[in-house]
Amino acid sequence: MIPFRKYPNGRLETRRPRFASLAFFARGIFAWAFVFAFVLAARATDVTFDVQPRLLNLGETAQATLVFHGVRSAPNVEFPQIPGLQITGTGQQMQFGTGGSRVSLTYNLFPQKPGTHVIGPYELEYNGEKIQIPQVTLEVRAPAGNAGAATNEMIFARISLPDKPPYIHQVFDLVLNLYSLPGVELARDVNLLGGFPESGFAVGNFEELQTVREEVDGQFYNLRRFRAKARALTAGTFDLRPALRVGVVDPNQRQQRRDPFGFFDPFAGPSATPVSVAAPPAKLTVLSIPEEGRPADFAGAVGQFEFAMDVRPRDLKVGEPITVTCRLRGAGNIASALPPAYRDAEAFKAYDARQVGDVPDPAAGDGAKTFEQVVIPRTDALKELPALRFSYFDPAAAQYRTVSAGPFPLTVHPSENGGSALLLQVPGGVATGGGSLVLGSDIVYLKPAPAHWRNGGGLAAHAPLVIGLHAAAPFALAGLFFATRRRNRLATDIALARRQKAPRSARANLRKAEAALKESAAPAAVFAPLAAAVADYFGHRLNLPPGAVDAPLILDKLRAAQIGEAAQAKWQAFFALSEQIRFASSSALSRDELETWLADVAALLRKAERVKL
Repeated sequence: MIPFRKYPNGRLETRRPRFASLAFFARGIFAWAFVFAFVLAARATDVTFDVQPRLLNLGETAQATLVFHGVRSAPNVEFPQIPGLQITGTGQQMQFGTGGSRVSLTYNLFPQKPGTHVIGPYELEYNGEKIQIPQVTLEVRAPAGNAGAATNEMIFARISLPDKPPYIHQVFDLVLNLYSLPGVELARDVNLLGGFPESGFAVGNFEELQTVREEVDGQFYNLRRFRAKARALTAGTFDLRPALRVGVVDPNQRQQRRDPFGFFDPFAGPSATPVSVAAPPAKLTVLSIPEEGRPADFAGAVGQFEFAMDVRPRDLKVGEPITVTCRLRGAGNIASALPPAYRDAEAFKAYDARQVGDVPDPAAGDGAKTFEQVVIPRTDALKELPALRFSYFDPAAAQYRTVSAGPFPLTVHPSENGGSALLLQVPGGVATGGGSLVLGSDIVYLKPAPAHWRNGGGLAAHAPLVIGLHAAAPFALAGLFFATRRRNRLATDIALARRQKAPRSARANLRKAEAALKESAAPAAVFAPLAAAVADYFGHRLNLPPGAVDAPLILDKLRAAQIGEAAQAKWQAFFALSEQIRFASSSALSRDELETWLADVAALLRKAERVKL
């Protein structure tokens, strides 16, 4: 911003003939400047007019701005008299920028009585053209009759929740509203003191929206809004009691701040008194995902998702790997959503899928995830990889949706060596009987058998010892081989290592639950380690990240493993009671009931250990 200034004109030296060309050049510059000024004057002047704020309490002041665009000077505009409203000019500013120049005239508006004040429309003549100034309406409200009530409501907060109850894992907007009277100045920083559930509820970072004016009980307030993305990790009713801390600025007092020499700083800004503002308690009801219409392949994804796949290469030989890339994108619980994957079949071997690249934050409301899986053809009869289906629950439509990708045609050629090749069947295969070793006809023996054997009579006396040592050596080498292979496999196969860790982790948490039962017998104290035992066990058993272990996924895995209706019903009852105790209202359970649940969970985990998930 550059203020308008006048500069003196320069002089042209013409006393010597050698400067004649310079004078001619200067006259050319002045001629072009005159033409450019004429062109600017010929352009239509663009004028804008605005008043903020347009909602006032009696005693407040508004500011009007009249802007002339594309000019270097503007006339002194005086508005006509308006009954009950005093308009006073405060100054003029000139600005230069890449978009051109403009001149701004500012005015203070002082309402003297409540009501509706209409400013304009006006017509202004400037540089031989008529400029239209639009009409603006200013609403002025009389002060509240009860001064004490107005003082009590100087600052208050409210929380805005969704109009409809969200579903579990559905992402929704959570808005904190901070109201203050127009005469109250608040510091810029606002701190959240808490008030949200510590578990079972995820809240992202708050962002401040544009400040607006809102009328509450006949009084206008400045409204500061803070919005965050939130989602519930379990169904039930949550109590929300958010509280904020903000500084109230007192312009009549200066901060007592010292300079480096120990003296008080007279230029310190106004002090701010911290004030805690609590919003009225609110209850948020979170709905469970419906059982009706649930697809068999549903794995707990809630939101709106897109699913895509890529299979490469499509032309290969038997035994060569195929890389299957699955990409999941959408808005919802993207951090815990899992795409489908291939399982072993007669025509191909499928390895576990692994996540690559994108790792969405657990509190994120949208994002993408990429998984890769290796598939190896067992036979050249494999013509295609079948289609994969991904099912999710759409909370906006309150129904399940399924998207699919594939099938993917393949061209699989026989191995290069044909029937004389040395082929080793993939362990666990069903194509050739499982585990058999087929040797071709191209094996060459490197050393022929000797013509006769020599007699080693010197070792006859020690024959039993020698035979025993020779017999024990293969077993020792075999034991060392299997121990080394198992150690290396556990170091490289994370899924196997976690699978073996699952029972130990569950037993440790069950012991914690037993200790909690002996100490207090409080339902929340006992069910917290019980839920941890279940989450740790299935997280290690299924090789899942911490955010991906939830009740719907576990129930689907148990149902697919055909664990039995009685055990399935017991698992559902445990998850419902656990969510109610830990995240909603606490249930009154006796010590005997808690002991029964402890024994039931241990039995259910032992039964899950004996099935294939």
